Amino acid sequence: MDRRSVLAAAVALFAGCGQSPSPDTSTPTAGTGTATQAPSSTATPTEEPTATATEEPTATATETEEPTETPTETETPELSEREERAAQELDRAISDLSQAVAAYTGNASDSLVTVSAASQGFSRAAVLTELTDADDNIENARRLVSGRQQPRLAAVESARRFLRLSIDVQPRLIAAFGATETARDAVVEQQESTLETATQDLREERDDAEEPLDRIESETDASGVSVVPEISESEYGAKVAQFGTEVDGFGSLADFFDRFLTAVADLNDAERFDRAEREPRAREDGQAAADAFDALASDLQAFVDGLSEAGASLEELAADLARIAAEKADDAREIVEDNS
Repeated sequence: MDRRSVLAAAVALFAGCGQSPSPDTSTPTAGTGTATQAPSSTATPTEEPTATATEEPTATATETEEPTETPTETETPELSEREERAAQELDRAISDLSQAVAAYTGNASDSLVTVSAASQGFSRAAVLTELTDADDNIENARRLVSGRQQPRLAAVESARRFLRLSIDVQPRLIAAFGATETARDAVVEQQESTLETATQDLREERDDAEEPLDRIESETDASGVSVVPEISESEYGAKVAQFGTEVDGFGSLADFFDRFLTAVADLNDAERFDRAEREPRAREDGQAAADAFDALASDLQAFVDGLSEAGASLEELAADLARIAAEKADDAREIVEDNS
Protein backbone atom coordinates (compact mmCIF):
# COMPACT_ATOMS: atom_id res chain seq x y z
CA MET A 1 0.00 0.00 0.00
CA ASP A 2 1.12 3.57 -0.67
CA ARG A 3 2.33 5.16 2.60
CA ARG A 4 0.80 8.55 1.78
CA SER A 5 -2.64 7.04 1.42
CA VAL A 6 -2.33 5.44 4.84
CA LEU A 7 -1.36 8.76 6.53
CA ALA A 8 -4.19 10.63 4.89
CA ALA A 9 -6.65 8.11 6.15
CA ALA A 10 -5.26 8.32 9.68
CA VAL A 11 -5.38 12.11 9.73
CA ALA A 12 -9.01 12.07 8.67
CA LEU A 13 -9.84 9.57 11.39
CA PHE A 14 -8.26 11.63 14.22
CA ALA A 15 -9.86 14.82 12.94
CA GLY A 16 -13.29 13.26 13.34
CA CYS A 17 -12.65 12.17 16.92
CA GLY A 18 -11.84 15.73 18.07
CA GLN A 19 -15.40 17.08 17.35
CA SER A 20 -18.63 16.54 19.33
CA PRO A 21 -20.69 14.16 17.41
CA SER A 22 -23.73 15.62 15.78
CA PRO A 23 -26.96 13.75 16.20
CA ASP A 24 -26.96 11.07 13.64
CA THR A 25 -29.77 11.90 11.39
CA SER A 26 -28.19 10.24 8.43
CA THR A 27 -30.04 7.65 6.59
CA PRO A 28 -27.87 4.67 5.76
CA THR A 29 -27.63 4.00 2.12
CA ALA A 30 -28.31 0.46 1.35
CA GLY A 31 -25.30 -1.44 0.12
CA THR A 32 -22.71 1.26 1.17
CA GLY A 33 -20.84 2.07 4.35
CA THR A 34 -20.91 5.86 3.72
CA ALA A 35 -23.37 7.89 5.86
CA THR A 36 -24.87 11.18 4.72
CA GLN A 37 -23.78 13.94 7.16
CA ALA A 38 -26.53 15.80 8.98
CA PRO A 39 -26.98 19.50 8.25
CA SER A 40 -24.77 21.98 10.12
CA SER A 41 -25.89 23.02 13.61
CA THR A 42 -25.86 26.66 12.49
CA ALA A 43 -28.71 26.10 10.08
CA THR A 44 -31.74 28.34 10.68
CA PRO A 45 -34.46 26.24 12.28
CA THR A 46 -37.54 25.84 10.18
CA GLU A 47 -40.54 27.47 11.91
CA GLU A 48 -43.40 25.18 12.48
CA PRO A 49 -46.38 26.27 10.47
CA THR A 50 -48.90 28.29 12.45
CA ALA A 51 -51.98 26.20 12.84
CA THR A 52 -54.81 28.13 11.35
CA ALA A 53 -57.99 26.87 12.89
CA THR A 54 -60.39 25.88 10.24
CA GLU A 55 -63.84 26.84 11.37
CA GLU A 56 -66.03 23.86 11.61
CA PRO A 57 -69.23 24.21 9.75
CA THR A 58 -71.99 25.67 11.93
CA ALA A 59 -74.31 23.00 13.18
CA THR A 60 -77.22 25.13 12.15
CA ALA A 61 -76.25 25.26 8.59
CA THR A 62 -78.54 27.34 6.51
CA GLU A 63 -81.29 25.12 5.41
CA THR A 64 -82.71 25.45 2.05
CA GLU A 65 -85.99 27.19 2.65
CA GLU A 66 -88.94 25.70 0.99
CA PRO A 67 -90.65 28.17 -1.19
CA THR A 68 -93.49 29.92 0.63
CA GLU A 69 -96.73 29.32 -1.07
CA THR A 70 -98.64 32.51 -1.57
CA PRO A 71 -102.29 31.70 -0.94
CA THR A 72 -104.33 32.46 -3.92
CA GLU A 73 -107.51 34.20 -2.95
CA THR A 74 -110.57 32.49 -4.27
CA GLU A 75 -112.47 35.12 -6.05
CA THR A 76 -116.18 35.08 -5.41
CA PRO A 77 -117.92 35.14 -8.69
CA GLU A 78 -119.89 38.29 -9.18
CA LEU A 79 -123.59 38.05 -8.64
CA SER A 80 -125.79 37.92 -11.62
CA GLU A 81 -128.51 40.49 -11.98
CA ARG A 82 -131.04 37.94 -10.75
CA GLU A 83 -128.90 37.10 -7.72
CA GLU A 84 -128.45 40.79 -6.94
CA ARG A 85 -132.21 41.18 -6.81
CA ALA A 86 -132.50 38.12 -4.57
CA ALA A 87 -129.83 39.49 -2.22
CA GLN A 88 -131.69 42.80 -1.98
CA GLU A 89 -134.93 41.02 -1.11
CA LEU A 90 -133.16 39.03 1.60
CA ASP A 91 -131.59 42.20 3.02
CA ARG A 92 -135.01 43.82 3.16
CA ALA A 93 -136.44 40.74 4.88
CA ILE A 94 -133.70 40.84 7.52
CA SER A 95 -134.40 44.53 8.10
CA ASP A 96 -138.10 43.73 8.59
CA LEU A 97 -137.21 40.98 11.06
CA SER A 98 -135.04 43.43 12.98
CA GLN A 99 -138.04 45.74 13.19
CA ALA A 100 -140.12 42.79 14.41
CA VAL A 101 -137.65 42.24 17.27
CA ALA A 102 -137.96 45.92 18.21
CA ALA A 103 -141.75 45.62 18.18
CA TYR A 104 -141.51 42.47 20.30
CA THR A 105 -139.39 44.07 23.02
CA GLY A 106 -140.91 47.54 22.77
CA ASN A 107 -137.41 48.99 22.56
CA ALA A 108 -134.86 48.42 19.82
CA SER A 109 -132.03 48.13 22.37
CA ASP A 110 -133.73 45.53 24.59
CA SER A 111 -133.19 41.79 24.53
CA LEU A 112 -135.94 39.30 23.77
CA VAL A 113 -135.62 37.86 27.28
CA THR A 114 -136.67 41.20 28.79
CA VAL A 115 -140.15 40.15 27.72
CA SER A 116 -141.36 37.39 30.04
CA ALA A 117 -144.58 35.86 31.27
CA ALA A 118 -144.80 38.68 33.79
CA SER A 119 -144.56 41.41 31.13
CA GLN A 120 -147.36 43.83 30.38
CA GLY A 121 -148.05 45.72 27.16
CA PHE A 122 -146.79 43.04 24.80
CA SER A 123 -148.33 43.58 21.35
CA ARG A 124 -148.58 40.51 19.19
CA ALA A 125 -150.24 42.56 16.44
CA ALA A 126 -147.30 44.98 16.20
CA VAL A 127 -144.85 42.12 15.74
CA LEU A 128 -147.11 40.40 13.23
CA THR A 129 -147.23 43.53 11.08
CA GLU A 130 -143.45 43.53 10.69
CA LEU A 131 -143.43 39.80 10.01
CA THR A 132 -145.99 40.25 7.23
CA ASP A 133 -143.65 42.68 5.50
CA ALA A 134 -140.82 40.17 5.85
CA ASP A 135 -143.03 37.46 4.35
CA ASP A 136 -143.43 39.44 1.13
CA ASN A 137 -139.68 39.94 0.75
CA ILE A 138 -138.92 36.31 1.55
CA GLU A 139 -141.41 35.15 -1.05
CA ASN A 140 -139.82 37.43 -3.65
CA ALA A 141 -136.35 36.14 -2.75
CA ARG A 142 -137.52 32.53 -2.96
CA ARG A 143 -138.34 33.03 -6.65
CA LEU A 144 -134.96 34.59 -7.40
CA VAL A 145 -132.26 32.88 -5.33
CA SER A 146 -129.62 30.71 -6.93
CA GLY A 147 -128.23 27.53 -5.42
CA ARG A 148 -125.43 29.34 -3.62
CA GLN A 149 -127.94 31.73 -2.02
CA GLN A 150 -130.10 28.95 -0.63
CA PRO A 151 -128.32 28.75 2.78
CA ARG A 152 -128.94 32.44 3.43
CA LEU A 153 -132.57 32.11 2.40
CA ALA A 154 -132.94 29.13 4.76
CA ALA A 155 -131.46 31.16 7.63
CA VAL A 156 -133.84 34.06 7.02
CA GLU A 157 -136.80 31.68 6.90
CA SER A 158 -135.65 30.09 10.16
CA ALA A 159 -135.47 33.49 11.86
CA ARG A 160 -138.89 34.40 10.55
CA ARG A 161 -140.33 31.07 11.78
CA PHE A 162 -138.79 31.56 15.22
CA LEU A 163 -140.37 34.98 15.67
CA ARG A 164 -143.71 33.81 14.29
CA LEU A 165 -143.85 30.89 16.72
CA SER A 166 -142.59 33.08 19.57
CA ILE A 167 -145.58 35.39 19.24
CA ASP A 168 -147.77 32.30 19.64
CA VAL A 169 -145.95 31.25 22.82
CA GLN A 170 -145.49 34.65 24.48
CA PRO A 171 -149.10 35.87 24.83
CA ARG A 172 -150.19 32.46 26.13
CA LEU A 173 -147.54 32.56 28.83
CA ILE A 174 -148.58 36.09 29.75
CA ALA A 175 -152.19 34.87 29.97
CA ALA A 176 -151.05 31.94 32.13
CA PHE A 177 -149.35 34.38 34.48
CA GLY A 178 -152.61 36.36 34.73
CA ALA A 179 -154.55 33.18 35.52
CA THR A 180 -151.97 32.36 38.20
CA GLU A 181 -152.50 35.76 39.83
CA THR A 182 -156.26 35.20 39.77
CA ALA A 183 -155.83 31.78 41.37
CA ARG A 184 -153.52 33.22 44.02
CA ASP A 185 -156.10 35.88 44.94
CA ALA A 186 -158.77 33.19 45.09
CA VAL A 187 -156.65 31.28 47.62
CA VAL A 188 -156.38 34.40 49.76
CA GLU A 189 -160.14 34.94 49.60
CA GLN A 190 -160.81 31.20 49.90
CA GLN A 191 -163.06 31.29 46.84
CA GLU A 192 -163.20 27.69 45.70
CA SER A 193 -165.12 28.22 42.48
CA THR A 194 -162.88 31.06 41.27
CA LEU A 195 -159.79 29.06 42.21
CA GLU A 196 -160.97 26.05 40.25
CA THR A 197 -161.77 28.13 37.15
CA ALA A 198 -158.50 30.05 37.28
CA THR A 199 -156.54 26.81 37.63
CA GLN A 200 -158.28 25.41 34.57
CA ASP A 201 -157.49 28.60 32.61
CA LEU A 202 -153.87 28.42 33.72
CA ARG A 203 -153.50 24.84 32.57
CA GLU A 204 -155.12 25.55 29.19
CA GLU A 205 -152.91 28.55 28.46
CA ARG A 206 -149.85 26.59 29.49
CA ASP A 207 -150.78 23.68 27.23
CA ASP A 208 -151.47 26.01 24.30
CA ALA A 209 -147.99 27.52 24.70
CA GLU A 210 -146.29 24.13 24.73
CA GLU A 211 -147.13 23.15 21.14
CA PRO A 212 -145.49 26.15 19.39
CA LEU A 213 -142.55 25.88 21.80
CA ASP A 214 -142.02 22.29 20.68
CA ARG A 215 -141.95 23.54 17.09
CA ILE A 216 -139.41 26.23 17.93
CA GLU A 217 -137.12 23.56 19.37
CA SER A 218 -137.54 21.21 16.42
CA GLU A 219 -137.82 23.60 13.47
CA THR A 220 -135.37 26.40 14.26
CA ASP A 221 -131.77 26.67 15.40
CA ALA A 222 -129.47 29.32 16.78
CA SER A 223 -127.12 29.51 13.80
CA GLY A 224 -129.94 30.21 11.36
CA VAL A 225 -131.89 32.65 13.53
CA SER A 226 -128.74 34.67 14.23
CA VAL A 227 -128.84 35.97 10.63
CA VAL A 228 -130.87 38.73 12.29
CA PRO A 229 -128.25 40.92 14.03
CA GLU A 230 -130.50 41.52 17.06
CA ILE A 231 -130.78 37.78 17.81
CA SER A 232 -127.38 36.32 18.64
CA GLU A 233 -126.97 32.59 19.15
CA SER A 234 -126.77 33.10 22.92
CA GLU A 235 -129.87 35.32 22.82
CA TYR A 236 -131.77 32.63 20.96
CA GLY A 237 -130.71 30.01 23.51
CA ALA A 238 -131.70 32.23 26.44
CA LYS A 239 -135.15 32.92 25.00
CA VAL A 240 -135.87 29.26 24.30
CA ALA A 241 -134.72 28.40 27.85
CA GLN A 242 -137.01 31.10 29.27
CA PHE A 243 -139.98 29.72 27.33
CA GLY A 244 -139.24 26.18 28.49
CA THR A 245 -138.82 27.11 32.14
CA GLU A 246 -142.03 29.13 32.20
CA VAL A 247 -144.05 26.42 30.46
CA ASP A 248 -142.80 23.80 32.93
CA GLY A 249 -143.21 26.19 35.85
CA PHE A 250 -146.84 26.93 35.07
CA GLY A 251 -147.49 23.21 34.88
CA SER A 252 -146.11 22.85 38.40
CA LEU A 253 -148.11 25.83 39.66
CA ALA A 254 -151.32 24.36 38.24
CA ASP A 255 -150.61 21.20 40.23
CA PHE A 256 -150.02 23.30 43.36
CA PHE A 257 -153.38 25.00 42.86
CA ASP A 258 -155.11 21.62 42.67
CA ARG A 259 -153.71 20.99 46.16
CA PHE A 260 -154.68 24.50 47.28
CA LEU A 261 -158.27 23.81 46.24
CA THR A 262 -158.47 20.81 48.58
CA ALA A 263 -156.79 22.73 51.42
CA VAL A 264 -159.08 25.74 50.97
CA ALA A 265 -162.16 23.49 50.99
CA ASP A 266 -161.02 21.90 54.28
CA LEU A 267 -160.36 25.32 55.79
CA ASN A 268 -163.78 26.62 54.70
CA ASP A 269 -165.44 23.54 56.23
CA ALA A 270 -163.48 23.97 59.45
CA GLU A 271 -164.63 27.59 59.71
CA ARG A 272 -168.28 26.60 59.13
CA PHE A 273 -168.13 23.86 61.76
CA ASP A 274 -166.44 26.27 64.12
CA ARG A 275 -169.25 28.77 63.71
CA ALA A 276 -171.79 25.97 64.21
CA GLU A 277 -169.88 24.88 67.32
CA ARG A 278 -169.37 21.41 65.98
CA GLU A 279 -166.04 21.02 67.62
CA PRO A 280 -165.02 17.52 66.48
CA ARG A 281 -165.58 18.32 62.78
CA ALA A 282 -163.99 21.74 63.20
CA ARG A 283 -160.90 20.12 64.73
CA GLU A 284 -160.77 17.37 62.08
CA ASP A 285 -161.13 19.63 59.06
CA GLY A 286 -158.94 22.31 60.63
CA GLN A 287 -156.13 19.82 61.15
CA ALA A 288 -156.47 18.50 57.59
CA ALA A 289 -156.23 22.06 56.26
CA ALA A 290 -153.23 22.89 58.45
CA ASP A 291 -151.33 19.82 57.28
CA ALA A 292 -152.14 20.54 53.62
CA PHE A 293 -151.08 24.18 53.82
CA ASP A 294 -147.89 23.31 55.69
CA ALA A 295 -146.92 20.86 52.95
CA LEU A 296 -147.73 23.44 50.29
CA ALA A 297 -145.62 26.10 51.98
CA SER A 298 -142.64 23.75 52.15
CA ASP A 299 -143.00 22.47 48.59
CA LEU A 300 -143.51 25.94 47.13
CA GLN A 301 -140.39 27.21 48.87
CA ALA A 302 -138.45 24.32 47.37
CA PHE A 303 -139.90 25.25 43.98
CA VAL A 304 -138.74 28.84 44.41
CA ASP A 305 -135.26 27.74 45.47
CA GLY A 306 -134.99 25.50 42.41
CA LEU A 307 -135.88 28.15 39.85
CA SER A 308 -133.11 29.07 37.44
CA GLU A 309 -132.50 32.54 36.05
CA ALA A 310 -134.69 31.60 33.10
CA GLY A 311 -137.63 31.27 35.49
CA ALA A 312 -137.13 34.60 37.25
CA SER A 313 -140.61 35.78 36.22
CA LEU A 314 -142.20 33.09 38.42
CA GLU A 315 -140.07 33.59 41.50
CA GLU A 316 -141.98 36.42 43.19
CA LEU A 317 -145.37 34.87 42.47
CA ALA A 318 -144.35 31.44 43.77
CA ALA A 319 -142.74 32.95 46.89
CA ASP A 320 -145.98 34.84 47.51
CA LEU A 321 -147.91 31.58 47.31
CA ALA A 322 -145.54 29.94 49.81
CA ARG A 323 -146.13 32.80 52.24
CA ILE A 324 -149.91 32.59 51.79
CA ALA A 325 -149.85 28.84 52.41
CA ALA A 326 -147.95 29.33 55.67
CA GLU A 327 -150.46 31.97 56.82
CA LYS A 328 -153.42 29.74 55.98
CA ALA A 329 -151.81 26.89 57.93
CA ASP A 330 -151.68 29.18 60.97
CA ASP A 331 -155.35 30.08 60.49
CA ALA A 332 -156.29 26.40 60.40
CA ARG A 333 -154.27 25.59 63.53
CA GLU A 334 -156.02 28.39 65.37
CA ILE A 335 -159.38 26.74 64.63
CA VAL A 336 -158.03 23.42 65.89
CA GLU A 337 -156.88 25.04 69.13
CA ASP A 338 -160.20 26.86 69.63
CA ASN A 339 -162.06 23.58 69.32
CA SER A 340 -159.81 21.41 71.42
